[in-house]
Amino acid sequence: MIIALFADPASSIPVSARLESKGHACILAEGSIPGEADCVVVVGDPGANRGLVDAAEEAGLPVLRIPAASAAEAAEAAAWGLGLADERYIEAARSDARVRRLEDIRVKMAEQRVLELGAANELLEKQANELKEALVRLDGANRQLVDELNLASELQKSLLPRSYPSDAPLEFAHKFIPLNSIGGDFFDVVRLDERTLGLVIADVSGHGVGPALVTAMFKSSFDLESKNARSPAALMTTLNETLIGFLTTGHYVTAFAAIIDIESLEMRYCSAGHPNQLLVRADGSSLELATMGFLLGMMEDMDYEEKRLVLGPGDTLVLFTDGVFESPNMEGKLFGREGILRSVSSRLGSGAGELSDGLLSDLLAWTEGTEASDDVTILIAQVIESL
Repeated sequence: MIIALFADPASSIPVSARLESKGHACILAEGSIPGEADCVVVVGDPGANRGLVDAAEEAGLPVLRIPAASAAEAAEAAAWGLGLADERYIEAARSDARVRRLEDIRVKMAEQRVLELGAANELLEKQANELKEALVRLDGANRQLVDELNLASELQKSLLPRSYPSDAPLEFAHKFIPLNSIGGDFFDVVRLDERTLGLVIADVSGHGVGPALVTAMFKSSFDLESKNARSPAALMTTLNETLIGFLTTGHYVTAFAAIIDIESLEMRYCSAGHPNQLLVRADGSSLELATMGFLLGMMEDMDYEEKRLVLGPGDTLVLFTDGVFESPNMEGKLFGREGILRSVSSRLGSGAGELSDGLLSDLLAWTEGTEASDDVTILIAQVIESL
């Protein structure tokens, strides 16, 4: 057993010797109690160490107090006292003191942890409130954005034909499905004069708000320039120069334009980088409407090739954007012109409305299980035998 001994010099030597003869180890203490001490022996008055000894006793460390006596008597009293005390008791008391110290430490740590958790909870609550406020603001901004996109969608739809000329020997029908609420496809059918109709279908590169704004610019330019146009090639040249003037964002436009004489049914047509459109004759034969011409809004001083042909009763113009023929199925095979011709040919003799409905239905069946990646626009123009 390790003993912290508080005694005057005259008593410390005999007391230490007597205790060590009993197998104990004595440490002369002054001003502090060694941490390894199992108990404290005090001979006489501890003097300045009184408070230290009292605190150790309150903490549970066993303390043996021996009244002042001769050195020999003190030594015998210490040996007798420690011998009388059960070492198991002393060890238990010492262990109990350690437990109490550990409990005190645990209590202090727990109290500190409670304070830390309280502060953390306050911070989390503050952050949660800030997040809730941010979500409310974000929700409001999203609602406003959705409202604005819906308005933009309605405005874009207003750019498209609401009706078609009823005094021409042609029947029209269309399908317009933007990838998002607004898109970059555009088409129109306009009366140029008493004898001629103008047709256009266009596709602006990209998706979303930017291309939608470009379509509005394209319509404005087309409305202005088509009034005096009698040649689709000349119209394309003018549109190209106009678009170059305001397209500074890297966008470009592909377009197909045609002018039809409603008396002779002669059609002149021109393409500016647009996919080859299709003409399906009444007998089921078909023709790709291909001409040479570069994209609009990219390069100045471009020439555009123009071709002409004569339409007959029952002939059908199938105009579309690349969102139709470039749509893949689950195996990655494109719908293509083959899919368009297959759909139209299976409905020979049907009117423009039924052809557009059927073509869209066949396209949706082809792409079932895939995700759309482009706007879809279809414009059908069919020659009828008589008004």
